[in-house]
Amino acid sequence: MKSIKILPFLLLSLFLFSCGKLATTSEDKKSVDEVLKFYGGYVETMKGVQTLNGTSSNFFEVQIKDSKLINNQPQRAISNAANIAFIVFQNQKPGAYDVIKTKLLLADGASFTKSFTQKELQEVKDIYPEIDKINSFLINKDDNGILEMFEPKFKPKKELVKETISRMDSQLGPIKKIQFQGFEFLDNPNLGQMILIREVSQRDKVFPFINIAFDRKTKKLLNIEFT
Repeated sequence: MKSIKILPFLLLSLFLFSCGKLATTSEDKKSVDEVLKFYGGYVETMKGVQTLNGTSSNFFEVQIKDSKLINNQPQRAISNAANIAFIVFQNQKPGAYDVIKTKLLLADGASFTKSFTQKELQEVKDIYPEIDKINSFLINKDDNGILEMFEPKFKPKKELVKETISRMDSQLGPIKKIQFQGFEFLDNPNLGQMILIREVSQRDKVFPFINIAFDRKTKKLLNIEFT
């Protein structure tokens, strides 16, 4: 079951300006359906207008609880929140909401809330073709393709790439599928400003994580980590 709640507004003028946008749209319903398909559990939504430092923005918030996937990965709350926001963003009309919020209600009673602007989510959408490309190279063991995606100063030796892929395949089996599971914007002292893409891979009988870092400016690959 899902419900739409309307936040109270302090200014009548804000309410009158926004009331036309507060009805549940088909895109809202589609967004919730896709979140439930991915995470299960129970979802509630809220939408309205918020004012911060004199600037108003309309938002859509997804609150989720009783998701086994989220409850089993409390250490990945940031990326799960980001993934939910991105699912919503992908299923909305362009410019529908200035901000998409996610609130995770965890099994231990704790909660985690994160907001993402339309600009941030569009940035992830813009880099998605590069994500698909690197995933294809990993599945097909195309070390040359992987190397070509790297920022030149961070490019590893070809032997290292071949050895790492071979070792992981030998220990866990070859990668059959890779699923996007969120992202984080980070400022790393060695790699600089980056988007860290969180994914999970399907191998023989295990599902290890893959973290892929892209430069936010160049969209070039900075690092791949198998965990």
